[in-house]
Amino acid sequence: MDDGKLYKPLSHNRGFAYQNINPLIKYWIGSWDNAHPLLDIGCGSCVNARQALEACAGATVYATEMEEESVKTLTEEYKDCQNISFHYLRLPDQVSFQDNTFSGILCSEVLHFLNHPDIISSVWELYRLVRPGGRVVVTCCCEDTLVYQRLGLKRMKEEERRKSPLCLRAVQDYFEFAKKAADLEGTESALRIYEQLKATLRNYLNFINPDQLAMVFTRLGFEIEVLTTGPAPQYPSWAHGDHDQVRLVARKPVH
Repeated sequence: MDDGKLYKPLSHNRGFAYQNINPLIKYWIGSWDNAHPLLDIGCGSCVNARQALEACAGATVYATEMEEESVKTLTEEYKDCQNISFHYLRLPDQVSFQDNTFSGILCSEVLHFLNHPDIISSVWELYRLVRPGGRVVVTCCCEDTLVYQRLGLKRMKEEERRKSPLCLRAVQDYFEFAKKAADLEGTESALRIYEQLKATLRNYLNFINPDQLAMVFTRLGFEIEVLTTGPAPQYPSWAHGDHDQVRLVARKPVH
C-alpha cells in the first residue's frame, strides 16, 4: 500500500490529514445524545465527521481546524451540508465554545503536538466543553512507536518518568531525532519521509505514555473507559508497529 494515500500534509505545519476512520469512532458516535452536537477537533479531511453524520441521522457536527484559511476552505467545500459547521480552534487557549456544549468530543492526532503544560490545559478544556455523561475520544502518538525504538525512545521516556513521574515531556529537537532514525534505516524511502516530516511539522513531538495520559484525565475529573495502544499505518513513517498509537476514551461523570 502506498502510505501517501493515507495522509496529506496540512497547510499550517501541524500535522497531516488522514484518510482512514479513527479506530475509536464508535465511542464518539455513540456519545450523541440526540440533542447536543458532536465536536471534531482537528478535523483534517473530515472523514470522521462524515462518518458520524452518516451514522447519526439528525446529528450536528462542529468540526475545527487551527487555521482560518482551512476553516474557510472547508466551509465552502461543505456548503451544501446542513449538519456540519466549521470553526477555528487552537488548543489549549483559543477555544470559543461554552461549557457543557458537546455530547461527545473527538480529539484525533492532536495532543502529541503539545508539551506538558498545554496538554494539562487542553484536558481541562475538554472537560469543560463536554456535557456530563459525555465522552472524549483521543488518539495520539505513543512512546512505543516502532520506528524510534532503535534510538532508545522508550528507555528515554522511562528515564524522564523516574525523574518527573507526572510530566509528559515532548522531544524538543524532533528533526534531529527523526534524522538519526532515518539515517539508521538508510533507505531512500526513510529519507524522503523524513524530509516530508521536516517540511510539515514543528520541531518537537510528544510521544505519549498511555498510563500517564490516563492519569491526567483521571486527575482532572474523567473516568477512563478505554485505554490501549494499537497500530497506526496511516502515520507518515518508513516502518509501523502494533503499538504506535495511544487510544483513550474518557467519560465526564454525571454528578
